Amino acid sequence: MTVSDTAVIQNGKFIFRGKIAEPDIFYLMAEGSGAYTRIFLENERFRIKASLDNNLSNPEITGGLNQSLINAENQFQNELAQKYNFHALNSEYNNPLTGLERQKEIASLFEKIKKEVLEYQYSLMDQHPQSYYTLKFLAANVDKIPLEELERRMEYFYNSPLFENNKDIERIVSSIARLEQIQPGKKAPDFTMPDQNGTLVKFSDIYKANQVTMLDFWASWCAPCRKMHPELREIYNRYNPKGFEIVAVSFDNSREKWEEAIREDRLPWIHLSDLQYWNSAPRDLYLITYVPQYVLVDSTGTILRLKISEAQAEEFLQSLFE
Repeated sequence: MTVSDTAVIQNGKFIFRGKIAEPDIFYLMAEGSGAYTRIFLENERFRIKASLDNNLSNPEITGGLNQSLINAENQFQNELAQKYNFHALNSEYNNPLTGLERQKEIASLFEKIKKEVLEYQYSLMDQHPQSYYTLKFLAANVDKIPLEELERRMEYFYNSPLFENNKDIERIVSSIARLEQIQPGKKAPDFTMPDQNGTLVKFSDIYKANQVTMLDFWASWCAPCRKMHPELREIYNRYNPKGFEIVAVSFDNSREKWEEAIREDRLPWIHLSDLQYWNSAPRDLYLITYVPQYVLVDSTGTILRLKISEAQAEEFLQSLFE
């Protein structure tokens, strides 16, 4: 991480002075403590009140439009966490004694919370469509936003001299070009990777032999991925005899941990990995920035569904096979 500036704390206070080329997100760190907090800095007067006693978490930050939008977003998320007793739900979900049905109930609540947060974030962007807050949100979530929605919101930035040569815009434009190639109805990018035995397997050879194939992007170190495996195993056992296959592409970098997770979770489908972690070739082909993530492809290699949940995948398969 590059250090942009430093200041000495005297009597519990510090001062930074200067200007930046354009609003951007910076991290305020306390040397020697490991504590840090995030600030959306711009050329305005800012005031920060924070404590090392709680590692600079939950700071009071005032100054600038974009930081005020971050503050509003944080307040909304905190209120939602209290409303749904989020921390207790999270502990229950991760408890090994929690049954699969209860985990499904909690996962459904998590999706509801996520949806409410997203709707609020969208409302902030609607109010400030040409703000750096909106641009940063789009850049951070470029692969999670429907393509038409992303392109509509980007129209506010393309011809504005305020955002000329902006690096976030360049990255988003590049991502949109990639996303346009992997929408439903498009041909799924093909790739070849080694299986557990080191044998090279071509993805197209798999989907040609099945009515529907799911690409499952995961990793042994991904707790949410592994939490989903019992449900995914149920889906596989139900529909595999009818022409459904799963090709699991792992972003592991340890063969031992990869194979151990396959054994422990009792995953009977096809497993591929080049053990290159996030540098795995299919990551760029399918613009994967998080796991788990699922893609459904038919026997011709046409993408049917993209970035769907297990519940959505099961609903689609049910409509197809039953």
